[in-house]
Amino acid sequence: MAAPTTYSEWTNLLEKFGDGDDTALEELSKGSFTVDAGTASRFYSRVEEVYKKRKQSWLDKFQRSFQLQNFKTEDDFEIALRNGKQNLSSLSKFVVLKGLPEDLRKTLKKDLEDFVAEIKKSLKDNVSKISSGREKMLILLSTFGLNDIPEEIKTEKKNSKLNTNEIIPPTGRKIIF
Repeated sequence: MAAPTTYSEWTNLLEKFGDGDDTALEELSKGSFTVDAGTASRFYSRVEEVYKKRKQSWLDKFQRSFQLQNFKTEDDFEIALRNGKQNLSSLSKFVVLKGLPEDLRKTLKKDLEDFVAEIKKSLKDNVSKISSGREKMLILLSTFGLNDIPEEIKTEKKNSKLNTNEIIPPTGRKIIF
């Protein structure tokens, strides 16, 4: 599919992303859209609507994971935090899409950072009421948050050749997955 450049193409991809389809992010990252007077308010409100929908979806899943799981150990708590952090990655990629106007990107990024900080504060307040394992849980919570928000989405390139100019770490070891 070609990169989206029209309001209609952006709306279709935004709808897919809002419904939970993260594959739309790659296409959106390639797109561009020139906001004009006729579409500015509709475009901004559509992006905001999709962003809020995905954020609410993430919050519902995160809260459900805490309600459904019986945390018997700190490791269970750590798993729930890790999953929540991983699921935030699609939102963090969305807020830095190059095709979005700069002011909208800044607003969405700030909102996401504030949202995650609020979740983290709420979790810390609830952990402070628990006496057993409190220290480890607080340490785990200190790692919870947004990873460094990527400046752009890297698209996978299918390359059959191995890069022979790779830098090998001083230990002489190279980890291959």
